[in-house]
Amino acid sequence: MGAELDADTSALVTEKVNEVDHSPQGSADYTPAHEGTLIPDGEDVRTGPLSRAELKLPSTSVTRLGANTIFNYSADTNTVDLQSGTVLFCKPKDAEQRLNIKTAAVTAAIVGTTGFVSVTGEGKNKTYILGLIEGHAIAHADDHPFPLGPGDALELAPGRAPFIFAYDVPRFVHSAPLMTKFHTTLPNQAYIDRELAEYADDAGRGFITAPSSAISYSGGVPVIPSSALDSAQNAQDHVRDTETPPAQSQSSSGGYQGGSSSYH
Repeated sequence: MGAELDADTSALVTEKVNEVDHSPQGSADYTPAHEGTLIPDGEDVRTGPLSRAELKLPSTSVTRLGANTIFNYSADTNTVDLQSGTVLFCKPKDAEQRLNIKTAAVTAAIVGTTGFVSVTGEGKNKTYILGLIEGHAIAHADDHPFPLGPGDALELAPGRAPFIFAYDVPRFVHSAPLMTKFHTTLPNQAYIDRELAEYADDAGRGFITAPSSAISYSGGVPVIPSSALDSAQNAQDHVRDTETPPAQSQSSSGGYQGGSSSYH
């Protein structure tokens, strides 16, 4: 009975490579985790260098942790709280309870969506990125909402306003370790495949072009180098100045208006 009760509120390790540990939140007393290990509600999970793990949450959502990641899961609020590193999240379309994605600076409520979130850097120099592969969500950063769709990534870095950029979804899906280095199939794989097909169709008909070559991939996560950010922001501002946005994308948040990808 105790194991059954634990399973109702615990995350299950379904895959692990190299160093994967867990501990009570805030404790330095880490215990190795293995495939089949139940991570009690509220405990921290940590991966080491060249390490990764996949966890199935009690809500049936799946999270994949990249190397050098520390995160915590609360079953009570169905919240993934990322302190550092990179996590891929996949919430099934038929799961009722929303999945809350939380970092110190960027948050989002996820309903039937696949995406990723990363926290890199130290102290006040941390950079936060939240992106979607398929589905839609509204992220919040700097007290402003940012609607996101497939291929959108929201970046918040020191000294910059939050900024949405489009990234190459097929490139991410086919090359990011969070997508390619695991043996299991994601719950929303059919929707990911559909997004890839739509992307290819739109590109083939000339409706979209590949995102800027200035976008690089750090640990498999798309980022805009600081040297390229100004020109990217200027291009986005120019589009906003010369085109009338649809009513649903207009916002009272001034310069922090969010956008969706260029092909949806």
